[in-house]
Amino acid sequence: MSTTFAAPPTFAAAPPLPEEAPRDIWTWRHPEGRLLSALVGVSALTVATALGGPLTWTFWAGLVGPDLAFVRGWGEPVPGPGYIPRATVGLYNTLHRPWAPAVAVALGLATLSQPLVVGGLGWLAHIALDRATGVGLRHPDGHIH
Repeated sequence: MSTTFAAPPTFAAAPPLPEEAPRDIWTWRHPEGRLLSALVGVSALTVATALGGPLTWTFWAGLVGPDLAFVRGWGEPVPGPGYIPRATVGLYNTLHRPWAPAVAVALGLATLSQPLVVGGLGWLAHIALDRATGVGLRHPDGHIH
């Protein structure tokens, strides 16, 4: 009696997409941009920790919250390593743009809301540290630009 095993599936590289790259792609693609992103991330972490302390819930909500976008695509197949589910891409990209935490920090400063400033700085730190490590916005297929 012989047993036949099927070959494991292979994933081909995704073809380039016609989508225009984001203007700030240099922040995760070039050494100078990655260094700047690291400096912004560490600075935001330092200020947020000094203002609210490392155990403040808004700090952790900002720091971890953007990646909760992955819950939306939970269980969906991905084409290969380095991709995220297609259902996640829009929300992921929205939560990983620096204008969003900048608005939170500005609103917190305008209303003198320490929790909002701390949460916005945690969120900014998350984005900046992602970019410092080479993780940026995603193509519609889920791959990093």
